[in-house]
Amino acid sequence: MIRHVVMWKLIAEDAEGQKAAVDAMAAALEPLAGQIEGLESLIVRHDAGNVEKNWDVVLISEHTSPEALVAYGTHPLHDGPAAIVGAHTRDRVCVDFEF
Repeated sequence: MIRHVVMWKLIAEDAEGQKAAVDAMAAALEPLAGQIEGLESLIVRHDAGNVEKNWDVVLISEHTSPEALVAYGTHPLHDGPAAIVGAHTRDRVCVDFEF
């Protein structure tokens, strides 16, 4: 299994705009679990806001293998959600690890 952890900084800086962005991102991405082979789970959450320097949003997904993670990123069903994420974010960091 491989875990894929992505964090983004949002374009919106106000609480209402950030909530709308995270809601749109979660609505687009979370349904992919079960639709793409090898994608076992996927969640998108907004930062709790306790530390100012934290990133704004996190995605955590689990894949059956490194190959399944690559297939997820290139799958046609991923294109629409990726465009929604791109419309709301300005910076991205990622870590993938096996467990």
